[in-house]
Amino acid sequence: MHIIPIPILNDNYVWLIVKDNNAIAVDIGDDKPVLDYLHEHNLTLSAILITHHHDDHIGGVANAKSAYPNAKIYAHKSHLNAIGIAPDVACDEGSEFDLLGLTFKVWKTAGHTDTHLSYLCDMDDKTHLFCGDTLFSGGCGRVFTGTIGELFDSMERFGGLPEEALFYPTHEYTLSNLNFGLSVCDEMTKKEILSYKNTVENELKNNIPSLPTSLQQERLINVFLQTDNGAMINNIKQIYPLNHDDKLSVFSALRELKNKF
Repeated sequence: MHIIPIPILNDNYVWLIVKDNNAIAVDIGDDKPVLDYLHEHNLTLSAILITHHHDDHIGGVANAKSAYPNAKIYAHKSHLNAIGIAPDVACDEGSEFDLLGLTFKVWKTAGHTDTHLSYLCDMDDKTHLFCGDTLFSGGCGRVFTGTIGELFDSMERFGGLPEEALFYPTHEYTLSNLNFGLSVCDEMTKKEILSYKNTVENELKNNIPSLPTSLQQERLINVFLQTDNGAMINNIKQIYPLNHDDKLSVFSALRELKNKF
């Protein structure tokens, strides 16, 4: 079993989960790079998982389904409305299904959108989580059709996973998020971010994705998972009218600051 990132568009990844000659694709925003990879490696597309309805996550689904009509689409019932396709398997919180010998569990991780889903499976004694645009390395998604409270709850839920859990976001936003983190973090986190930033810069120079990322790593460098950090809260108060110190208020302030960063 292998998990392979396929770069698409400007900064997206399609994640391919490959076993033998079969593959599962997560969020096909552009079909050509995916179909080219499948053809080059003699792979059959068995399934397509969709986290949410934005075009950079579903734009290539119709063509991929046309090329591999037996590939089942797993998505929320509303995710493919824009392209006139119904999922073969409608998913929501608590759904569970088996593919390529793996059991996938579905979490509703709303916030970025109101119907955003994440897909979890256990492989090699680790939880692997395909989280779309909810968690990014060093950051989190913007709020569109969801709410900031939902996004906070989704991130808190992620934070309860084992620290070795691996996250597979669909955007290469790591450097931008780390730079934002440096603008608000405490001194201990600053050291961690600077060290990690150097690692990521070297990886990207060599065309190596910064993803996946572990929860252990994110706890060190992702300020959106540090909303009870007193030193950071004091830093935020210097640049933002933070009237309350509860975790949701701090998270909301961070998201507003990141929106303007």
